[in-house]
Amino acid sequence: MMSICFKEGLKVPPEVLTQLVTAANQDVRQTLHLLSVWGADRDNNKPDQLKRDAEKMHTDVRMGPWEAVRKVFSAEEHKKMTINDKSDLFFYDYSLAPLFVQENYLSVKPHCPNDEILQRVSQAADNISLGDLVDARIRGQQAWSLLPVQAMYSSVLPGHAMAGHLTAQVQFPAWLGRNSRRNKMHRLCQEIHAHTRLSTTGSKSSIFLDYSTHLRDAIIQPLIRDRTDGISEAMQVLESYHLLREDLDSLTELALWPGQTNPMVLVDSKVKAAMTRAYNKSATALPYAPAAVKRAQRRNDDHVDVDGDDDSGDVDDDDDSDPEHDALIKKKKHEETKAKQATKEKKVKVKKDKKKK
Repeated sequence: MMSICFKEGLKVPPEVLTQLVTAANQDVRQTLHLLSVWGADRDNNKPDQLKRDAEKMHTDVRMGPWEAVRKVFSAEEHKKMTINDKSDLFFYDYSLAPLFVQENYLSVKPHCPNDEILQRVSQAADNISLGDLVDARIRGQQAWSLLPVQAMYSSVLPGHAMAGHLTAQVQFPAWLGRNSRRNKMHRLCQEIHAHTRLSTTGSKSSIFLDYSTHLRDAIIQPLIRDRTDGISEAMQVLESYHLLREDLDSLTELALWPGQTNPMVLVDSKVKAAMTRAYNKSATALPYAPAAVKRAQRRNDDHVDVDGDDDSGDVDDDDDSDPEHDALIKKKKHEETKAKQATKEKKVKVKKDKKKK
């Protein structure tokens, strides 16, 4: 900074520049910005003015969750922080702050006698649990006015109970990865349940706990044992339960528990390719649409109320069974033209009959 000031012709005492850098929280861009503003009117500004500006300066640097969680559990930081300052640490990112506190509170060494550590850990865990209940109320009922209450339970009180210092590196919340995997497994289980519901009577949990392992082994074991000769047997299992080729990968992932070896690694890549080709060649009729299909909806202005909602409710079963309302069936243009022509001729005939009468 002294070199920049020298090249720009700014005369700034070293102690004032040090105070400026400290006020900017060692942020280079913030320091350069204040120097540029001060140097724009260097005729009227003096070093004393820059010193006063540095004293009044408040940085607008956004604190990250890693720095915030360190301050939440730092006993040294608590000595110079009010309860409002502790609560503000939660609002730097109120979506991630509770997860960071929950992930790292066990890595804190509280500054207290050893016989009180378990009690403080228990207090922190209870407060984090209450904060999670408040978060569920906030998200479920849009009660955003409870955010200060969540800040107390999820950040301030656990930080007060575990005030000390971190003994390990701050860890990113593992709950995000586990929750993402849970949602993926739930989706895979729902797809398998929808495909096999005509052949099985189990629920989604039964598919996950009971059926997935046996279905996987019934398909993969012939491929491992008989190689290409077992493809027909594996295809027969897929057809019996109305499964897709992609469902085999889903079953493998659903049935793979920690500590177990993936049996698919025992299947030769050539056997996998041959099975995929055999599946693509077979034109097996499925009792369901393999992808999401949007049903064609009729427009009837007579059934639309003032708010724009449809009073007719769900589509009738008769309409569902009518091929004309099936989105998968496309009418040919010449058939539509013939239908329109027949309708016109019918209307003309009715008008002529009325005139004759």
